[in-house]
Amino acid sequence: MDESTQNRILDAGKSEFLEKGFKNASLRSIAQKAGVTTGAIYGYYPDKEALFGALVEGPAKYLRDWYTLVQREFEQYPVKYKEEQMHDYTSRALDEFVNYIYDHFDAFKLVVCHSAGTEYEYYIDSLLEIEIEHTQRFISAMRSLGHEIPVVEDEMNHILSGAFYYGIFETVAHDMPRERALEYVRILNKFYSAGWDTILGLN
Repeated sequence: MDESTQNRILDAGKSEFLEKGFKNASLRSIAQKAGVTTGAIYGYYPDKEALFGALVEGPAKYLRDWYTLVQREFEQYPVKYKEEQMHDYTSRALDEFVNYIYDHFDAFKLVVCHSAGTEYEYYIDSLLEIEIEHTQRFISAMRSLGHEIPVVEDEMNHILSGAFYYGIFETVAHDMPRERALEYVRILNKFYSAGWDTILGLN
């Protein structure tokens, strides 16, 4: 297959999806932009969703896998380290998280703003599932040190974590420059870290 033709299809697809969103995008329009027939597109991608997936799958999977790895690595540290280093560890990880998003900005713009009707529509929620699990593990670790921490139900954990992570991706939705996004997320992290400390009685 012709790589240059495939690249034109991908570029045209990205343009179409960014402009119209997945649901309103048209393979006919993509073909016109790429200078190919719709049949040529089917030679590379069986349907519109497969083309969308080709544009976002790599970055989306990498970020989720990396995020899972970061959480698992933190789990391996001694409990006292977790207590003392949680905020610094999170801050460093968030900078890397945001920088990766901005290194692949168009892919995450598609995921965050234009993925309704695809499997990526609930991508951020898949990150929340990881966060909720590891938050509960952190709470258990703090209890093992003798902290009297109140019960935080999964629903409340989901609401708080959701507000935080959807807030992070607002930087993409609003097309913030990278440095402004980093500053925004650092402030957001300080706000939620203080809130969690208060809820958990770790002040």
